[in-house]
Amino acid sequence: DTWQQFPPVFISKPDPQTVYVGKRAVMQCVIAGTAPLNVVWLKDNQALPKVPAHYQSSCEKNKHTLEIPSVEAADSGLYVCKVSNKAGTAECHTELCVIDKPNFVRPLASVAAVVGAALHLECQVDEDTGVTVSWTRDGRKVHQSPDYKLLFEDKTVTLDILKTTLKDCGNYVCTVANEAGTAENRTTSGVVLQSAGHSCYYCHMV
Repeated sequence: DTWQQFPPVFISKPDPQTVYVGKRAVMQCVIAGTAPLNVVWLKDNQALPKVPAHYQSSCEKNKHTLEIPSVEAADSGLYVCKVSNKAGTAECHTELCVIDKPNFVRPLASVAAVVGAALHLECQVDEDTGVTVSWTRDGRKVHQSPDYKLLFEDKTVTLDILKTTLKDCGNYVCTVANEAGTAENRTTSGVVLQSAGHSCYYCHMV
């Protein structure tokens, strides 16, 4: 009889989590109530696709788990665990935020600067969570210094050379990376020599 049964109750619920693309996500809850319990997982109010290799649900005693071994960007969303028995129903919600690798949405442009003048390189990415930035010129790392200002702010990456010299001529590569992956963007910088007669030429670029 119904009065002898206990409706399902969540003893513990999964916490919201942030996961990088390619990493593992685990949502777990502990449920009490009279057996048998019917447990269903949903994402954004839709039943999960029947793809065992991607979504893996399991149950050990009263512990119910949904695992995504290798998270994709499309896995971001609101997940619901619904449970029911003859005495009633219950559900809990949790959010999964997926962070993808950074991609360049505005690439570097080829630039030229007059010797002694400033040189500005700028590009923009679509992700900045956990992102690190590095610059190289002709394969050699460019470091922050009084002459070189490196900045990464509001998803915009900049390299400013305050006073250009001939050695600043070359191929520049900006590399952005986080735990989900890496992206590179490259450009060529020329340096212009200007004489008193205002004639100029470009230095040779490797």
